[in-house]
Amino acid sequence: MLNISEQKNIFRKHMREFLKTQDKLMKKNADIEIFKNLCVNIWIQQADIILCYYAMPEEPATQEFISEMLKQNKKIALPKCDVNQNGIMQFYEIKNLSAEEIKAGAFGIPEPIKNNPAELTSKSVILVPALAFTRQGQRLGRGGGYYDRFLQKYPELHKIGVCYDKMLVQNLPCELHDCYVDRIITEFNRGESDLI
Repeated sequence: MLNISEQKNIFRKHMREFLKTQDKLMKKNADIEIFKNLCVNIWIQQADIILCYYAMPEEPATQEFISEMLKQNKKIALPKCDVNQNGIMQFYEIKNLSAEEIKAGAFGIPEPIKNNPAELTSKSVILVPALAFTRQGQRLGRGGGYYDRFLQKYPELHKIGVCYDKMLVQNLPCELHDCYVDRIITEFNRGESDLI
């Protein structure tokens, strides 16, 4: 019998293979719909600061969303991972997506250059990536534990999972430290109500 960690790794392998083999046109169309659904979400509209992430090529694209929110004078912060400090992740505000603001950091993912810490309030929203979610908000991350540790530290944050509809699964192996999201936005779902 596989332990939970081994079960998670099998799920991760399966989801990575799916993401790598997506049809490019279907992905592009899904990205457009996710962008629209994010922009009209009530939590996003009311947020004073949005903790976002710079999407990897196979993930739902966030770059256009970041640019649009900045145009609307929303504060945007991106994560910076410190691989030397037990997997600590912090969010720092950016003004745009230029080379003056971001550069490749841990794992080759663009991170903020300036140390301008995000100031969190009761209206702050975090977009949470994952390899898979359940419809109840459970997530399967990439295995580093960065988001779980961060979310445990800030449980009051409004948490929105972002994924393609095909990344929603019935069940995931679960451990006590795994954090759930409050809402999920896909190309078909605007995340208008809290999850059960």
